[in-house]
Amino acid sequence: MKLNRNKILGFFKKSQSKASVILGDKTKASNTIKDALGKAVTNKGDLEGIWSKLVLLFAVAKDYVNGDYTEIPKRSIIAILGGLIYFLSPIDVIPDFVPVLGFIDDIYILNLVYRQVLKDLEKYKNWKDAQGKVIDINGPTA
Repeated sequence: MKLNRNKILGFFKKSQSKASVILGDKTKASNTIKDALGKAVTNKGDLEGIWSKLVLLFAVAKDYVNGDYTEIPKRSIIAILGGLIYFLSPIDVIPDFVPVLGFIDDIYILNLVYRQVLKDLEKYKNWKDAQGKVIDINGPTA
């Protein structure tokens, strides 16, 4: 099956637009992260290849929304939240209910986001390390 890269990127742009709006509402942003995390945990087996990247994306998004870490550029947090919104949507380029293939486009977008914000994620990891804190996706999101 050949992925339509332009179609996937078009859906992702829409997700980023939604992310820009949602970021203005801490409750909506927290709920979006929480819902995406729930979906990720439920489908961890299908996401095993990108799990460590996902953990980092969720952690920085949570810390940003909670106000604990704001040193990341807004465009990067919009890309991350946009990726999580894309992942959360059951109807995207390849619907998630399609066996085996359902998460291929989601994984593509999440990897793309990870590569886009890698330098910001490295700074975030250094910040966490300096505080002596472990990167954790559990615990409260609001």
